[in-house]
Amino acid sequence: MAETDEQALHQFGRRVQRCYGCFIAYHLKDMYLGEDVTFFCEHCKDDTMFHFDDFSRLIDLEKLKDREEGHHH
Repeated sequence: MAETDEQALHQFGRRVQRCYGCFIAYHLKDMYLGEDVTFFCEHCKDDTMFHFDDFSRLIDLEKLKDREEGHHH
């Protein structure tokens, strides 16, 4: 993975998301992704979910439109 890809994933992982189980806010890098694109904390996750680190290894950053356009929604 290129250095800019690592930096983009690091920045994305620092974003804050509320857990869909307990509604406490966590950094994405500390969360687990559910199959319906919901994020859960370590305490609310189940065995079907995978950690953000696993997600970030599989994602194709070239397909992220916002990264190229440089604006946020």
